[in-house]
Amino acid sequence: MKVDLNKNVKGLNGEDLQDANMGKIVANSLVAGTKGNAIKFFDWAMKLYNGQVIDLDKADQKTLKDFIENNETLTILFKAQVLEQLDNE
Repeated sequence: MKVDLNKNVKGLNGEDLQDANMGKIVANSLVAGTKGNAIKFFDWAMKLYNGQVIDLDKADQKTLKDFIENNETLTILFKAQVLEQLDNE
């Protein structure tokens, strides 16, 4: 599955939040963590931060979804939009 998170996060009013790119936020969260597959997470982060598409198999899709869902620093506003984007890919 090709994942493109080079999209803006929207506020509750439906408008784009300034400087809130999904890919960049996920990338920063991936490299700020201390658990998980460091090499894989770093590779994903580099690609997502630079607006590139990542190609994930079923296991990697679950890994990324679980990472986002269980991340305690990401907001519900953000998590919901990213998880929805992942489900729509």
